[in-house]
Amino acid sequence: MASPYESDLTALFTDPLLTQAEPAADRSLLASPYLGLRRLQSRLGDRQPLLTDHARLRTLLELSAVTDPRLFFAMFLHHCVALGPALDHGACDADVAALVSGRLIGAALMNELGHGNSSSRIHTEAVYDQATREFVLNTPIPEAVKHPANVGLDGIARLGVVSARLLVGGIDRGTALFLVALRDENGPCPGVTIEPRPRTALLPMDFAAVRFDRVRVPYRRWLRDGAFIADDGSFHDPLDGPDARSRRSVGMSRFAWGAVTAGLAAVARSSVAIALTHARRRKTLDRLAGELAAIGHLNQQRLLFGALAAALAATVVARRATDRCWHIPPGGGQGTGPSASVMHELALSKVTTSVLADAAVTRCRSACGAAGFFSENRLIGYQALTMAFQPGGGDNRLTVLDAAWAIASGPDYLPPDNEAAPDDWARLFRGRERLLHAELTAGLRAAGAVSFDDWNGRTELAQRLAEAHAARTTAEALHDEWHAPTVPEASRPLLGDLYELHCLEQAAADAGWYLAHGLLTAAEVLALPERTNEICQRLVQHTDALIQLLEIPEELLRSQLSADGFLHGLTPVR
Repeated sequence: MASPYESDLTALFTDPLLTQAEPAADRSLLASPYLGLRRLQSRLGDRQPLLTDHARLRTLLELSAVTDPRLFFAMFLHHCVALGPALDHGACDADVAALVSGRLIGAALMNELGHGNSSSRIHTEAVYDQATREFVLNTPIPEAVKHPANVGLDGIARLGVVSARLLVGGIDRGTALFLVALRDENGPCPGVTIEPRPRTALLPMDFAAVRFDRVRVPYRRWLRDGAFIADDGSFHDPLDGPDARSRRSVGMSRFAWGAVTAGLAAVARSSVAIALTHARRRKTLDRLAGELAAIGHLNQQRLLFGALAAALAATVVARRATDRCWHIPPGGGQGTGPSASVMHELALSKVTTSVLADAAVTRCRSACGAAGFFSENRLIGYQALTMAFQPGGGDNRLTVLDAAWAIASGPDYLPPDNEAAPDDWARLFRGRERLLHAELTAGLRAAGAVSFDDWNGRTELAQRLAEAHAARTTAEALHDEWHAPTVPEASRPLLGDLYELHCLEQAAADAGWYLAHGLLTAAEVLALPERTNEICQRLVQHTDALIQLLEIPEELLRSQLSADGFLHGLTPVR
């Protein structure tokens, strides 16, 4: 029987269990995301993984992020980062069913404490035992402790996707993935040591460090992805060696990127909805104009309309990435996945979305003044999420440099020309990307065989190239989306202004460079601020319609700043 919530997923998130004020007890605070996850799952009534319906899962993740970033954190790890590789790499039906039902809640244990965000230097070991056809999971050195992992809460059964060096016949077969029972309702499973870490001030979850001491993992819980070990102990893998297997295992990150981008874009839009509504209602006393709504001030308009453009840009990038991030071929991946060039683009989409979303939330908090700091107004909680995923889900700085290396050295990249540029903004951004690419590759060619010092000395230039590539592809995506024939006529002028505002801000950030390279004249650079002001003064006349573009259900905002008569609610009547 279909769930009664199918026609309106928003109704799921008005459940009092999900919208209650922050619990006072630490355990209740830490447990609430998992209880909420199970409540949602039971009300949806799904028996199939949510990953089988990308649009529906994305909507659920967006709504969960708006409702409670901690709920989103639990949801994306469970439904994407645990179930994603489980489905893609061939988990058994019983384990998939246990995760889908919510009886077991999924976790991901990839990073190791001593190696930061590097998933290429995994030291945790999974040694194959031929006699029992099991794997023996060990943490061989203190630096190999898995951290951070949100598995520190007692009373909830957890099943984790764990990365480990697979050793078969004494030979390193690369980094493989395993489903590992971490704890049941009574505590950690045998051989698993879980050390809860101090609660974080922002985004409080049950973070912990995890060690393994001769933990027995059944053969069926090896996410073997088409590989197998024969009865005679011989190892067979469809991939070409340990390095290829390690890259394939690290590729599970794409399931996180699809979810993280959706959640970050959603909290950016929600932040703008809160702050823009507040700016319309908030009264200021100006020395020249007298009493005036905050949105009447040009500096507020620049903050908030810039935040709006960034939030909608993040949404376009995120929604374009979802299907590619979450695509699983029929029957699982069986050793295949997106190409290296596609993975670099998807990773850069995560960086782009997180930067745009964080900028949008920061501007909204600034526009709200001191009120933006308080948790009851939601903005600081949203910023916790955008801050967490600057390094989380793949460190942005490392991702940008990896993308730059692929652009500079990979055979799949061609510098953009101007013939296919849709407008002058795209031509401007293509020119920057093309010149930065030429500068970087010329320097690397002059160095001959590229050494660490050759590359290390050019990482600032490499970062600018990757960021220019992201800025150009984002602007072109916005142009395509917002100028498409399917855009409602009433929205077209607003989206056109927001597109130009986004491009103006991107150009202004590097105005000196554009001037120095002759891509903008001095007069054009000097005119950038006034062009921005003109757009803001047009947009301020349409704030109701702009808020509608954000697609945030009012019943989920739950911020004092966006509530009707919030000052009356805070002030006792005498």
